[in-house]
Amino acid sequence: MTSAQLEIMKGTFLFRGLEAGEIEALLGEQARIGSYRKGEVIYSPSNFRRELGILLRGALTVTKGSLTVSELGVGDLFGAAALFTDEERYVSTLTAARHCEVLFLSQENVSRLIDESAAVRENYLRYLAQRIRFLSAKVDALSSGSGERKLSGFLLTNAGEDGIITVKSLTDLASRLGVARATLYRELDKLLDAGIIAKSGKTITVLKPESLK
Repeated sequence: MTSAQLEIMKGTFLFRGLEAGEIEALLGEQARIGSYRKGEVIYSPSNFRRELGILLRGALTVTKGSLTVSELGVGDLFGAAALFTDEERYVSTLTAARHCEVLFLSQENVSRLIDESAAVRENYLRYLAQRIRFLSAKVDALSSGSGERKLSGFLLTNAGEDGIITVKSLTDLASRLGVARATLYRELDKLLDAGIIAKSGKTITVLKPESLK
């Protein structure tokens, strides 16, 4: 792996707290890197591998049917739902939003890393716990009755540490939330007027997350 790729790996959930040399020693020659063109499907319900993927370059769109669930960026992990299970179908479809490079770790390699490194083991358990909380919040947001609650839940769930969320379009966001575009625009205007969020193009910044709860 290149030094730039190892730096990315240091910032991932799985290898947090480890140095580049430690990561390289742990991985050895076991990892493989795949390259994908924009629009290419990486995982789908009927075509997937029992491997954990780490995005090294580009972005991935995660969809479930016609619903866009999320977008993954550099350093994000995917594929945990395919590991340690006998299920014959994957939970979603992952498509390259632009040219991507992905490092893959097989189920056997993940097991070995968990056995050999206490840090990796704890990081992986933390990652799974975080995913459970994320999905629970996603269900709450999508099942809440009003457009206001759905939007607030989405913003709280998807905002990064800097409060920033980038959406494909407001039309796509309305579809993801299951609300009419007019409803979404109205609720966004309320949050903008109250100074709870700021918006510039496709970027929404949550300024007062406590006001969304």
